[in-house]
Amino acid sequence: MNKSMKPELSKPKVCNNYRKSRGFGCWWYVCLVIVCALTPVEAAFSCTIFVLTDAKRTLFFNNEDYSNPATRIWFQPATKDYYGCAYLGFNDGWAQGGVNQYGLAFDWVAGANEAYTPASNLKSLQGNAAERMLESCRTVNDAITFYQRYAEPGFASASMLIADKTGASVIISAQDEQLHFNQSHQSRGFGYGNESLKKMLTPTLSPSIQNGLPILKACRQEGIYATKYSSVYDLTKGDISLVSLTDKGERVTLNLPTELKKGGHYYDIPAIGQQRLLPLMPLVAGMNRYLWEGYEPFPADEPVTTNLVQEVIKKTQAGTLRPDDFTPEFWKVLAPIQKDIQSDLRRLGTLLSVRLLERKQSSRLYLMDYQNATVLQRFELDSLNRIASIKSEAAEMKVSVAREK
Repeated sequence: MNKSMKPELSKPKVCNNYRKSRGFGCWWYVCLVIVCALTPVEAAFSCTIFVLTDAKRTLFFNNEDYSNPATRIWFQPATKDYYGCAYLGFNDGWAQGGVNQYGLAFDWVAGANEAYTPASNLKSLQGNAAERMLESCRTVNDAITFYQRYAEPGFASASMLIADKTGASVIISAQDEQLHFNQSHQSRGFGYGNESLKKMLTPTLSPSIQNGLPILKACRQEGIYATKYSSVYDLTKGDISLVSLTDKGERVTLNLPTELKKGGHYYDIPAIGQQRLLPLMPLVAGMNRYLWEGYEPFPADEPVTTNLVQEVIKKTQAGTLRPDDFTPEFWKVLAPIQKDIQSDLRRLGTLLSVRLLERKQSSRLYLMDYQNATVLQRFELDSLNRIASIKSEAAEMKVSVAREK
């Protein structure tokens, strides 16, 4: 991408904001997960983030605390509309933190409990708002402008630290039902390890990995929400270090420009040492910027199969499924739990549209837009065009729904 070509802040696709859930194995499990997402839960106070900076160098440190051990790092190259980014998170494809080609980085600390709803004048976005921010902003000031234009309901339960390579940083949080922007050009941090940060993060501490690692280790969380990975972004050099906080202190360092040149790909963080020596693993559906990316459009739909899919969804919500639409084996699975599936699927709302994304010999992948969510669902068919299985490959809940709860 030509560095002089800066995407305008209006570039992010304005739509309903979503929360993503990825990799569901069963059709009805999509509904169950999204239904759970509609119910407010108390957030655990987790993660520690801090910045070390001086006039020459800025380093961004993070401990990611959660219960899921399946951690990943993935790379989205630049396009004419988006900056190149690296994202870190879990196998659900929802970025918890990241850094872009211009040395802008972000991460979150969970645990806030604020009565915050985005103002009605803020535009809603499609997908992860933090990803939309990172792919369209170069500096902290750009990021502040972004969140003054676009809605992020997540500030009700979490606070965000954003920093750039100049050493500027901002902590964005909700206070008194309004967004608060706490700006600085000094080393600082917050999160689970606040007590250790107060003792160890001194104004005279120079920005180096060697100085930051002991702080990461002191801020490490144990138990159910133990630290699952620790990362360091060198915002000046473009290096990303994934650090083991064990006594051995292993460290894997990746160069962001080098990784972006390889194209879209990901690594499983626990196995990154071995996977770097193997052929690249391409991005999976949940890691794409939008659910439909990476699929070639079909010149014509398949009306027979598409009509079958639409009718099955409508019959499920109405509780009128017919065994003739399914293979006998799959019907045995569905029949006993029809009422449960019906109840959960109704929570997704009216089916608005169905779009064929991928056609294989015995399966079809559809982008299904519901009133309350968008889902990628794969339908396996037998030789008689009966449905043999339904699996979800990705789903996004529309945050506008959560606002109404």
